[in-house]
Amino acid sequence: MIRTPLKLKINIWSPLPPSPSGIADYVAESLPALARHMELHAVSESPGAVDAALRARFPVFAPAAAPEADLELYHLGNSPSHAWVYRAACARPGVAVLHDWSLHHLVLRETVERGDVSGYLREMRRAHGETGTFVGRQVARALGGDLLPALFPLNDRVLEGSLAVVGLTEHVRSRAARRLPGRPILHLPHHVSLPLDPPPSRADARRALGLPPDALILTAPGLATAAKRLDVAVRAAARLRAAHPGLRLVVAGEVDPALPIDQWAHEAGLGDGLVITGRLSLEDFLRHLCASDVVLSLRFPTHGEISGALVRALGLGRPALVTAGTPAAEEFPEGVVAPIDPGPREEEELVAVLARLLVDSALREEMGRLAREHVRDHHGLEATARTLAGFLEDVARRKDALRAEILADRAAEGGLLGFMMEEVRWGARDLGLSRVPLGLEELLGPIARGKA
Repeated sequence: MIRTPLKLKINIWSPLPPSPSGIADYVAESLPALARHMELHAVSESPGAVDAALRARFPVFAPAAAPEADLELYHLGNSPSHAWVYRAACARPGVAVLHDWSLHHLVLRETVERGDVSGYLREMRRAHGETGTFVGRQVARALGGDLLPALFPLNDRVLEGSLAVVGLTEHVRSRAARRLPGRPILHLPHHVSLPLDPPPSRADARRALGLPPDALILTAPGLATAAKRLDVAVRAAARLRAAHPGLRLVVAGEVDPALPIDQWAHEAGLGDGLVITGRLSLEDFLRHLCASDVVLSLRFPTHGEISGALVRALGLGRPALVTAGTPAAEEFPEGVVAPIDPGPREEEELVAVLARLLVDSALREEMGRLAREHVRDHHGLEATARTLAGFLEDVARRKDALRAEILADRAAEGGLLGFMMEEVRWGARDLGLSRVPLGLEELLGPIARGKA
């Protein structure tokens, strides 16, 4: 009798829809494809609040009720909504999917904003030695601005405690591999998922959204934050209206309440050229991408993330502008995206590139064709699910050895052994030995127990 191999049981820890997190949408999109290869259990902070259609297809558990599984898969992003996933990943070794390379804002929220400044400084020293301690003091006093947290990533506790790491960009994969030599690391390209299949034409999308049929439209998709350079985009759009009076800048999503985008538009003289949609359904979000002539996916500073909206836009064949030197610019071959330098001439460069694209529909179409073909060949949902499933099967086979390696350098925090291990790690980091397996339990355990 031929026995069918049992599927691996995987617990997937992540926010889920209707959470406004883009990672929630990413996970929900991937579940059906991954379920063809594995038995999945979703773990949510509030199972009862999860979208009813998703709960009807997949079992959803609270963290304390998560069933036994072959592997825990933790989806981690740099935002407070992932704090409970971060705590679970630190407590129980599993596979970490890093949607951002740095989790600095998440750690800051879990420490400083809860009154634990010393805990934050410990994390900074753990990751960056004495320099980290100095920088951490400035950030804890709210003197670091947006740039210092981006320049000093925090992820060491998750990395060191993970059986394996999955990065959605080569940027993340390469850094994780340098940090964890010998540990399984996977570059899993961000999948593309289109909730409308086939997607509407540009004309049909504009008709459904009430957008002018003949206007040139720049679309800035997703939650509008300071990092997305919308102050520069607003000024650039206002300048381009002289040559293109019907030009619209559409912010397709919600706006951070702290962002004075209306004031920027007023000062720049953009007038009715700015359209802010507010929160959108996934279907209308896709329509806005379809309606666009050029997509703006600028981001600086970055924490190592890549935008799911960008991947969707490229999959639809829309030319996209990204910030030079970021993962979004490095992830795609030349010609698929147009990079804009975030330096002092950012606005001039943005105006020049947009001016060229807006007068040359053939160039826009060619960029879109290259983008669509690249995403089709490298970012398909079914293909990425198969890749992830194969990787998880390999990690499961090595699970015991990987877990033993992690535990050899780990001890309960608060005890003498844990304190001594932290001190040695800090010293090793200052000496440039952060990637050397130290075997600290064997070395320090007898001393901590008074048996040296």
